[in-house]
Amino acid sequence: MQLNLQIDEDLLALAQIFKDNGFELYIVGGFVRNALLGFCETDIDICSSAKPDEVFKILENTKYLGKLINKDLGTIHINKIGKQLEYEHTTFRAEQYEAGGIHSPKQVEFVDDIRLDASRRDFTANALYLNILSGQVLDFYNGVLDVQNHILKTVETPQIVFSRDGLRILRLVRIAGELDFSIDKNTYETAKNLISQLGDISQERFNKEIIAILFADYKYNFIKNPDAPVKSLKVLSDLGAWQYVLTKFYKSLEPNQHDFTKIEWSLLSKAPPALRIVSFVIDMLDGLNVTPTAQNVIDILGINGIMLNKKEVTRLLSIILNFMQVRQNKVTSERECRLFIQSNFAYLNELLGLCKLAGIGENLFKVMELMKIDNTPFSLKELNLNGNDLIEYYPELPRELYSRVLNGLLSMCAIMPELNKKETLLFTVPDILR
Repeated sequence: MQLNLQIDEDLLALAQIFKDNGFELYIVGGFVRNALLGFCETDIDICSSAKPDEVFKILENTKYLGKLINKDLGTIHINKIGKQLEYEHTTFRAEQYEAGGIHSPKQVEFVDDIRLDASRRDFTANALYLNILSGQVLDFYNGVLDVQNHILKTVETPQIVFSRDGLRILRLVRIAGELDFSIDKNTYETAKNLISQLGDISQERFNKEIIAILFADYKYNFIKNPDAPVKSLKVLSDLGAWQYVLTKFYKSLEPNQHDFTKIEWSLLSKAPPALRIVSFVIDMLDGLNVTPTAQNVIDILGINGIMLNKKEVTRLLSIILNFMQVRQNKVTSERECRLFIQSNFAYLNELLGLCKLAGIGENLFKVMELMKIDNTPFSLKELNLNGNDLIEYYPELPRELYSRVLNGLLSMCAIMPELNKKETLLFTVPDILR
């Protein structure tokens, strides 16, 4: 079929250079698929039968530069001199995999046959090639029809495709969510039968896919699918994926807590982007009836889970555990609320947003307004005393005590905001040290 698109003039020029050197240049994958859906919100990946050394030779004495990214896979980034636009070029290749779906091929062979290149890809919707100069779409697996029917199906038999690379099971769920596609029945059932293939995937490879699933409804502006994250997470639960994605957390559970299909994802279904990850954790713990301990949260988010960095895990852990304090009615009196709000000021918006989603913490919102009215200092920046003042008025005070003194004064002002005056605070320093 022909697909008439407005192709960037630099890409057209690059395709002509390839053709002049005996190679047809194609756009492959997501860009072609999305163009068939009526939008072009994705990076442009290009390919040809030109091997890496041939690509560099083609680009000699042109306005284009190539940078080798992966020699074994034939991946080169091509830029036009003086322009930010970048294309990723890969050479047609055939791949062989070890048993077990470990993601990386054990052997790669560069080939001239575009059909062989198509056969190594995952889904028919992604195995579409657009000849840049002619506008002809090459479709070897009826991918155009599957795109038109909004369905995901593997190029070869699902057994072969998922056996090559277990991570494709997560890609299946993620792409279906992002595009609001259904999944072919045979493809789905085979993914479920081969879910143990995820056990061969390194933990860090899960991170990108799970995070993308949590924000699947924001992938493409053209597609309105607000239910995508919840629907996709329910699919992962039905497939039995969590025991491999969250292995340590799964092993810590009691046998009667292994049914992830019971999770309703009620918070997540309402959560804005800033609250997606914390809502995901809370919903999971609630749905499995698991006590929300620090270790459980770390096992879900940290190095043995979806592998967020340590700083982000620490921040989200604080939000989740403090949210639990509110939900368990451990923050009730005005005094408790004032101290709670002040001590959680660094992530207060997220914490209060989470409480609002859950319909709890009404007293916190009321006290928050009171604190604003009486000019309560929420952070050390708003305290009318600083370290330099301590140096000037209490030169004998050891420096290691400064933080303790200032935070003590800040807590005091949470209860009695009228004390936030420099002279009063200086007078009160000895009381803090007692």
